Amino acid sequence: MSDNQKEITDNPKDKIKKALSADKSRTVFIIIALIAIIVIFFSSQFKDDDTKKLDSQFSTEQYKTTLEQQVYNMVTQVEGVGEVQVMLTLQNSYEYVYLDDGKTLQKINEPTIRGVVVVCEGGESAVVKEEISSLLTTVLDIPSTKVCISKLK
Repeated sequence: MSDNQKEITDNPKDKIKKALSADKSRTVFIIIALIAIIVIFFSSQFKDDDTKKLDSQFSTEQYKTTLEQQVYNMVTQVEGVGEVQVMLTLQNSYEYVYLDDGKTLQKINEPTIRGVVVVCEGGESAVVKEEISSLLTTVLDIPSTKVCISKLK
């Protein structure tokens, strides 16, 4: 084999070696960038349980606040009620039900209402109490034992 032919066959290897040795910082940067991309990809695929809990708590608080506002709006429309304060308690947070594959969301169960307290100026009147109780048990689909109505100071 002549020297010319040897240079031609060794030439691609030499070029690669020269490129790698000439700019090692570029090679290191590319390797670090690839590792970072892989880490970011995998971390976005698996959401941390604490993050899921925070998302759930935030949604549950919004749900509770919205319900309290709706109850407040309804109760203030009842004749003889006067000034009103409302508090709801929830038994659980949102429940996410997945199919057997563990990835496909089948349904979302809303939080269960544990109880409702309404404190109002007309809370001493039996008629007002009965109207509010009837309203809340119907709208929230809860038994009357979970509804408390009291007079506001």
